[in-house]
Amino acid sequence: MERMNNLQKPTVALCLGLAAGILPTAVTASSAYPFYFELEFEQQRIPLEGGTRLEANSFGFSYREHVTPWIGLALRLGRLGAEHEYDSTALNFDPSGYYAGLGFNSRTAERNRLQAGLDLEYNYYDSREEVGGDTLELDWTQGEARLWASLRLGGGFKFYGCVFALSVEAEQELKGTAASQQDLDNRDDSGQCAGLILETADRGVVGIEASGGARQGGRIYFGKYF
Repeated sequence: MERMNNLQKPTVALCLGLAAGILPTAVTASSAYPFYFELEFEQQRIPLEGGTRLEANSFGFSYREHVTPWIGLALRLGRLGAEHEYDSTALNFDPSGYYAGLGFNSRTAERNRLQAGLDLEYNYYDSREEVGGDTLELDWTQGEARLWASLRLGGGFKFYGCVFALSVEAEQELKGTAASQQDLDNRDDSGQCAGLILETADRGVVGIEASGGARQGGRIYFGKYF
């Protein structure tokens, strides 16, 4: 599947350009909390070309380590249930499986009231189910570039918003009596999100986020800095 050109080059170039302007303003002191661990529950719906939709409900863990005060690397791993909605081939299937991903994060000074950053993620999703001797396999890769800004509101609360560019390359294969295979591509290439975070006194984090556009849905997450 050749689909990476579906990630709009102007949008990605804008994100990278803004990030290049953001990074020099970051502080040079060492980060107080270099490790971050998170539990997340997420639902995402991705409109596909052809009028169908890819839906995934997942829960999993992510780990992030700050290699410098303003740059971090992330690892994601979890379970998911998937569905290819409005597609007759996948009508009686509810495949499940796992996902894994890597991420790169950059941000301005953590103590600033107004903060900004760039997140890059690449995730792999694998799901399958067998019904009556037929097996449906639904696999996809998902690349995302996200530019965000946040504002501390007081009382431990932080509000943030983002714009993102998305690229999805999916493959659906039915094995059995009526074998078939098809490639699936995301219909839209960009979207937006908004979220609210509560930071607790013991370095804990509770957050909620909603998104729209190329990736619709939301997530709830619980994290802690170490």
